[in-house]
Amino acid sequence: MNVPAQLLALTAALTHLWIFTMESLRFSRPEVHAMFEVRAADLAAVRPWAFHQGCYNALLALQVLAGLAAAHSGAMAGGQALVLAASGSMLAASVALIAFDPRQGRIKGLIGQGAPALATLIALMA
Repeated sequence: MNVPAQLLALTAALTHLWIFTMESLRFSRPEVHAMFEVRAADLAAVRPWAFHQGCYNALLALQVLAGLAAAHSGAMAGGQALVLAASGSMLAASVALIAFDPRQGRIKGLIGQGAPALATLIALMA
């Protein structure tokens, strides 16, 4: 796995860990749930969903980190497969967000989730 792919994969993982922090740990803060366009009145209903979604993002990030660790431990094929699968899932999730809400998806989906994952996939093919 080339160095640019590793750095981009690390960026994608860190991005998803940041999203996990926002969705699962800090969602109740007014500035955070407002970022997701959730009104304070709806917080009790939405928070469990946000927590669950954050866990998915953390698991994707951990898969990438496990793949990088495996590659650095000599299991290059297995590590690359983990990074490829997790990055593909990250990109697919960003496409789903864009398809569901193009207005939100262009920024949150493409730039926030999809761009690092797409760049990782391109770098893996180089």
